[in-house]
Amino acid sequence: MSRCARCSLRTAPIVAACALAPAVLAPRSALAQQPADAAPGRAAPRSAGPSDPSGAGGAGGERARRGPDTPYFPVNLSLIFPLSTNATAPDLATHLDLALLLGRVGFVDGAQIGLFSWTSGDLRGLQLGVASVVSGRAEGLQLAAGFALADAPLAGVQLAGLFGWASTTVAGAQIAGVANQTYADVDGLQAAGTVNVARGQVTGVQAAAVNIGRVDGLQIGAINVSQEQRGLQIGIINVARKIDGLQIGVINVTDNLEGESLGLIPLPREGGIRLALWGSTGLHGNVGLKFSSRYAYTILSFGLHSEPRAPNADDGRAAEREPLYAVGLAMGSRLPLDVEDLSLSADIGAYHRGPFQGDLPGRNEVLKARVSASYALAERLSPFVCAGGYLTLRGEGALDVGGGPELCLGVELGLLDAARRVRAPAAPPAVAGRGGALRASPGPARTTGASSSHRGS
Repeated sequence: MSRCARCSLRTAPIVAACALAPAVLAPRSALAQQPADAAPGRAAPRSAGPSDPSGAGGAGGERARRGPDTPYFPVNLSLIFPLSTNATAPDLATHLDLALLLGRVGFVDGAQIGLFSWTSGDLRGLQLGVASVVSGRAEGLQLAAGFALADAPLAGVQLAGLFGWASTTVAGAQIAGVANQTYADVDGLQAAGTVNVARGQVTGVQAAAVNIGRVDGLQIGAINVSQEQRGLQIGIINVARKIDGLQIGVINVTDNLEGESLGLIPLPREGGIRLALWGSTGLHGNVGLKFSSRYAYTILSFGLHSEPRAPNADDGRAAEREPLYAVGLAMGSRLPLDVEDLSLSADIGAYHRGPFQGDLPGRNEVLKARVSASYALAERLSPFVCAGGYLTLRGEGALDVGGGPELCLGVELGLLDAARRVRAPAAPPAVAGRGGALRASPGPARTTGASSSHRGS
């Protein structure tokens, strides 16, 4: 049987088609005009090693490289490679590769469609399958119902029903139903139903239930972990070694905060946890945990109160007072002052009150707004006073609205003051040395507690 001089295929119909291909299709193929490794601005692909002299790639081998002698045919058909029209030319360059089970070609400038699709060189266009693999550079859309792998830079979209994998950079979007992993930088979007892992830098958006990576932009999910975050981090649990921007969540943990952390429990290195005890006109006795970041803070509190019961109409005696409990949340901000050990802050809070036995009908809430001033008497002791106002909402249906001035007096006790500063020690006294010479007496530097900017915050 005759052999085609261009692509080494033996079938007679293909020999005839190849004879017309240079005049009809070769001018339309950008890949045939320029080798893949000559593309400007891109990393050169790995060269074929001695274990794979054909450059075809595969297990243990290297990626195929497009060259002037690379065989070409516009359409390739496969049952399961090598039961295909490119059985003797695995590095075939084509515009359309169609496979019933497994299709494998070298270069695609168009579309590759099959149950399992594999391009050992570069892809430009569409790759569609249950599992899709591109060993060279990919430009366009890589779509897989199950697993998608890009083993070289990807410019476009990788969309996988289950898992997406990129061995180098992604410029565009990596989206998966379950999980994504990228070993280099992502410039664009990384989104998954469960987990995103980026070992390089994400510039753009990282969104999943669990996100891990250095992000310059937005990281949003239930749990976010970032070595370095620039921008916005939103989640239930946020952890960042360094953040230059804003954290919003329930629990925020930060080692180096160059912005602000807003959460029910912010735990930055610069801030602290304090126990607050106070009494007020709105709620008689209160105990709370105060979680402070650089300027913002939250207070989770429990209070005791009492209010008159309805008068007894039978005996006419005065109404007795009924003890109530109250649970609440307050959020506020510290106002910086240039006065040593003095701190000024403002917050708003909402509290629900209820009886220790039974239930009160309808609503029983207290809303507060107050301004506080505290003074650090010692490292972990800061008394404070506050003034403001409160509103009470009681009843069912038509609410009974009341209120009054809020005045309180209390004290904060430091449990964990993360901010520390070292003050220069006083000059040690001079003592006489040998020969009457004066010398300084050595002494250890003294470390104080939280700086004045965070005491009583």
